[in-house]
Amino acid sequence: MLTCYLRHHYPKLPEEGICAVHAYLTTDDTMTYIGGNLGIRDLILCQEFPPKTETISKTLKAVIGALDNDQGTERVNQFIQDFILAQLIGKDINEIWTLVNPMGVLAGILEAQGREPPEPRLTRHAGSSTVMAVYYVGIYCNREMIGEAPGETVSIAEEMAARDALKRIFDTRDNQPPLTFGKKIQIDQASFGRIYI
Repeated sequence: MLTCYLRHHYPKLPEEGICAVHAYLTTDDTMTYIGGNLGIRDLILCQEFPPKTETISKTLKAVIGALDNDQGTERVNQFIQDFILAQLIGKDINEIWTLVNPMGVLAGILEAQGREPPEPRLTRHAGSSTVMAVYYVGIYCNREMIGEAPGETVSIAEEMAARDALKRIFDTRDNQPPLTFGKKIQIDQASFGRIYI
């Protein structure tokens, strides 16, 4: 369900991005935070006190599995939306999935789409001989600007512009509508398979 929801809400995000967000949501730290807020610590009977993060994480996953066994898929889906996916509220998906070489990724995507390679251009700058210098770099493809961003140096501005172009391609810009939860979302799980945490 978790991966299905992410694929549904971010259809243009590559599988690496989906996997990175999934990994973030299912880390022991995130699961421990969720489990701690749900009172999972009170359910755990073990030798260690306080329970380790791995123990709380495994217990929460066991509770989700038991919920699936007892109540069915619909209740598990609602539980995952209400408690696990809610951890994405207020988070920037682009900060969760960190790209090492955004210009290289952008060049690879444009090449796969049969487009010309990206061309960075300095569009404007101010205060280049001062401490507060700012440079704006635009990324162009086929004479069309596909991304633009400022930076303290030209190389930083170029990297940020490549990230902006990727945000536009993946449709993960800062002005995205909020995530949809509850009955508003209808996911065809048959097309994605039955995938839980």
